[in-house]
Parts: sequence; C-alpha cells; structure tokens
Amino acid sequence: MKKLLTITVALFLSVNFLFAQSEQYTAAMTEALKDFSVSENKEPVPAEWQALANRFERIASAEPKEWLPRYYATYAYSMLAFFGKNATEKDQMVDKAEALLKEALAIEGENSELMLLDAQVHQARMLVDPQSRYMTEGPRFEESLQKAKTLNPDNPRIYLMQGSSLYYTPEQFGGGKKVAKPVLEKAMEKFATFKPEGPLYPNWGHGQAGYMLGEASK
Repeated sequence: MKKLLTITVALFLSVNFLFAQSEQYTAAMTEALKDFSVSENKEPVPAEWQALANRFERIASAEPKEWLPRYYATYAYSMLAFFGKNATEKDQMVDKAEALLKEALAIEGENSELMLLDAQVHQARMLVDPQSRYMTEGPRFEESLQKAKTLNPDNPRIYLMQGSSLYYTPEQFGGGKKVAKPVLEKAMEKFATFKPEGPLYPNWGHGQAGYMLGEASK
C-alpha cells in the first residue's frame, strides 16, 4: 500500500511538473509571437529581428522537442540575411538559419511550413550573390517551394513567396508585376480560408500579400 501511494504521488508530481513546463512554453511563445507579428507587419528593423532570433533560440534551447521556436528563429535569421553589411555577414545569418531549420526538420520531419522556410533560406542564400548563385540556389528554391505545395496546396504563404519572387524578378527573366498579380491573388484567396493548426503555428503573411497585390495592381 505504501509503495502504491509513493508511485501515485510521484506520478502526480511528474504530471504537474510537465503541465507547468507546457504552460511556461506556451506563455513564452505567445509573448514572442506578439512581437513577431508586429515586426512582420511593418518595415523591417534589423535590431528587432535579431532580438526575436535570440528570443526564439532561448525558447528552443529550453524546449529540445519543440520545432516551432526553431522555425521562428530560422525565419528571423533569414530576414537578417537581407540586412548584413557584406556577403560574409549575410552568409553567416543564412548559416544560422540553415542550422536551426535542420534542427526543426529533425524534430518534426518535412511539412509544408518547414519546406516553405527551406525555400526562403535558399532564396536568402541566392540573394547574397545572385549572379553567381542563381544556377544552384534558384532550382533549390523552386524545388522546396514545390515540395511545400505538394504537402499542403492550401498554404497561402506558398503563393505569397512565389508571387513575391516573381514580383521582384525583372520582366525580361519572366517576372514583373503582371506575372506576379494572379499568384498574389491566389495567396489572398487562400488566406481568406486558412486556419493555422494551433495558436502557435505559422499565421504570417496576410498583410504582406495584400500590400504586394495592391502594388501589383497599380
């Protein structure tokens, strides 16, 4: 009887400890995502994205079995890659993004959101030096984007990224506003019905898609 009571108490304490850990994780992510949403919906500020990258990395370190903090840290570093002072610094940011993405994939496996982020990392790597990297990183970007679409064709961020890429591609290379517009329209259609799997899951991009569609429609 005494042994059974000891086991019951141990199980009770263990469940309560895990519940408290889960609550702490959810609270930390919820607060970090509020700042993520603010930064995502305005002109990029490198210092803010660095602070977010650090914040999500800290959560990731405390939560070795969670892929979402690594996802957001990857996103932040891929954003920072656009603002490096030189090619070396930009590549360092992409390296950080790539390492965190590998961790997320090791935990979760391939899903639409992570493969979309993989495309974004390849795009960031390519834009460090487009002339010399287009032939290698360009196809990798397209391949990851297509895999994301295969895994979930209703993910609106796929069409946002595709439309954004076309928007900034010169017309002589098959891009431009006219080509991007129908893809961005599709992104907005997908956003209208999209529901994230949970409150901590990716839900970014709607404002960016709307803004770009407005610009492409001018």
